Formats: sequence, C-alpha cells, structure tokens
Amino acid sequence: MKVKWLRKPIHRQKSRQGFTLMEMLVASAIFLVLMGLTMVIVERIGALWRHSSDAIGEWQATRTGFESMVRRLSQATLDTTWTYFDKYGNITASDPARYGRFSQLQFVSGPANQLLTLPNLTTQAVFFQSPLGRTRELELQGLPALLNACGFYVQFNNDAVFRPDTLVFKNVEARWRFRLMELVEPSENLQVYQKPGADNRDWFQIPIDAAMARPLAENIIALIILPRFSSVDTAQSSLLAPNYGYNSRKNYTYNNKGIPGSTLHQLPPLLQVTMVALGDKSAIRLAQEFGDKMPPDLFTGAPFTDAAKYSEDMATLEQNLIRKNLSYRVFSSIIAVRGAKWSGDLP
Repeated sequence: MKVKWLRKPIHRQKSRQGFTLMEMLVASAIFLVLMGLTMVIVERIGALWRHSSDAIGEWQATRTGFESMVRRLSQATLDTTWTYFDKYGNITASDPARYGRFSQLQFVSGPANQLLTLPNLTTQAVFFQSPLGRTRELELQGLPALLNACGFYVQFNNDAVFRPDTLVFKNVEARWRFRLMELVEPSENLQVYQKPGADNRDWFQIPIDAAMARPLAENIIALIILPRFSSVDTAQSSLLAPNYGYNSRKNYTYNNKGIPGSTLHQLPPLLQVTMVALGDKSAIRLAQEFGDKMPPDLFTGAPFTDAAKYSEDMATLEQNLIRKNLSYRVFSSIIAVRGAKWSGDLP
C-alpha cells in the first residue's frame, strides 16, 4: 500500500508594486524644498557676482587712468647737461666762474590754483616733458623720441566741450563732474624753450587754454603729488618738497648730514602719487544735489599744504567723505622717475 505524502501548499506573498500616495506626497515635498533652496542659493550667488562685476567695472576705468598717469610721470625728463656759468649765473664759454647743471626743460608741481588760472580746481597739478613722440604732422610721425609737454590736474567741469560736435550729442544734457584732466601737447607746438625763466607757465597754460587737455578719468576729487628723496639720497626726516611745490628751475637747497645740495635742474628721484575717486552713485547724488556748482565742504580747512601732515590730511579727507556717506577709493603709488639723475652736488 503506497502512502501519499501531502505537500502543504505554500502561499507566497505578492510583492508590492509602486509607491503609496503618502510616499509620493512626502517625496514631492522634499523635492520642492530642495528646489527652493537651490533657487535661493543660485539667486544669491548671481547677485553677488553682479555686485562684484559692477564694483570691478566701476573702478576699472579709474584704475586704468591712474596707471596711465603714473606711467607718464615715470617717463618725465629734463635732459640735463653740465656747462660753464659766469659769476652772474649766466651760461658762458669765455669767462667761466663755475661748472653746473643746466636744462631748458622744466618739471613743476604744486597747488593747482597757483599754477593755473582755471576755475573749480582742487588739490594739486603737475607738468613736465616726456619723449612720447605725439605729433599731428604726418612727416614727423614715426619719431618716438620727440618731446611732448604733459600734465595732470583735477577740475570740476562739464563734458560739453569734450563731446563731438554732432547732432547726436547736441541735445544731450551736460554732465558736471570732477575729472582728472590730462594735457599732451603735440611736439610741433612745444613752447617750453621760448621762456627759460623759473616762473614760466605759458608752455602748459597756453595749450590748456587752447583746449588740448582731455579727461583721463571721471569722479576724481583729489590729486596729490609729493616729490620725495630716495632712502639713499638723504636722511628720512628731510623733505624734498616741504610744501608740495617743486620747480626744477628754482634752487631749493637742503642739507644732508652736513652735505649741502640743491634741486636746481634736477628731477625728483621719487614721486608719491595719490588719487581719490568717488563711486558713480555718489557722484550722481552730488550732481543731483548741486548741479553745475562745485560741491562744497569735501575738504576741511586747507589740506595738503604741509607735506609733514600728509597722513593726517588723508585721514581727515576720508573721515569727511564717510561722514557725508560718499563711497570712495584711494589709489596711491610711489614711483621712480627713470630720467632722474639725482646728485647731491651743488648746481
């Protein structure tokens, strides 16, 4: 007799397919939260990028102008020679009394309102000659060593005289701004040789009056030029230009550890150049408030007249701008004048 074994049927549980409604709702909620966070992060990164880009773009033109200015200043030249003088200080070949330096060129810097007769000037100005080879005559082009009269100063003016005289610009409202002005006189117009005196200003005033100066940068409220000794030339306490003013045709004597010297017919070996610029929004706000009138009270007292107080005057100016809620930036550099052949010998 055969015994049949009965197998107990195995009931397999069917596997569940898909998600429940609750799981879908939770996943959707998490997804929406992550999307929201991602959008917020992207928006903030984009705003930060735009802000940084605008800030870089706002100051880029100003920085370019500053770098162009210091590059030109470093190229200043006097082309100094040594020659014979008589006892009256005149150049002579027949009755020499002494041997000394001489140059027909000139480097001059100091308060702008003392060097120029223009209105609405601030802080300081500087004028010199540099071998740039700039000329309007076709037969003179291609001579890179030709001399040009150069200069820089800050003036509050409008852009009407600088715009092209075309119909597009005729109806455009004038924009009053502080501007860093640059003078580059063509070589064929060079006038520095016509008057050799120390107080000759015609060689830069005449081309400025002839509208040869052009804006190099906008929203510049201050330009400070401080001629300096190098550390090997004199004691650190000595100042090459105690009142900021420097004139290579005037004899400013100094004493370095008992050794006398003179600046006559010499370029300063170093120049400390400082430029203070306003932000675009601050400049626009001043223009809306004062229009064609130069904004008053940006400077307290009579700053930058005593070189020993340079740091104090800069701190006062910055505090004044902060108090007026004006955004600004200071550009500063100490440059070596390559054409300076500084000597402690008397002229």
